[in-house]
Amino acid sequence: MVGTFYLVVNAIAVILFAKYHKRLHALEILVYWSVSTYLYQNFSALCYMNFKTLWIPDEWSYAFTHFLNRVVLLPLLMVMFLDLLLALTALLKKLLLLAVSVTLLVGMEWLSHYLGVLIHQHWQLWWSFAFWLSALVALAACMKGFRLLLYKGGTDW
Repeated sequence: MVGTFYLVVNAIAVILFAKYHKRLHALEILVYWSVSTYLYQNFSALCYMNFKTLWIPDEWSYAFTHFLNRVVLLPLLMVMFLDLLLALTALLKKLLLLAVSVTLLVGMEWLSHYLGVLIHQHWQLWWSFAFWLSALVALAACMKGFRLLLYKGGTDW
């Protein structure tokens, strides 16, 4: 039941993202998707294997659902944040977008907790906010650096 719910949510998110007019180049989307997947994968692995603060049930449907969210849904939301960030010019609007995005990602994380996909043990809520805030800021910095490199235009290294 939970697996089906997240499968549908992931499918809808991918379809909406595919139809959405993007400001990012296709190469940028691939790079930022990879970086965001890497960030969340390492966070998840550290907390699951090393710190034992996250727990994924042994049932394959929960493990697959967590994998699907980790590889598709959460990175897609992070790439959407970057795309929307490019559309905004005012600093206050960018900060508001950051706050809304962090809250959305924390909400998705804790929805997984309440549905039994990713259980938090001995976890402080502010840790989730701190991780997602730092992940989005790091991803925005990655975008800034990558865009400088991407649009440099054939100059020597």
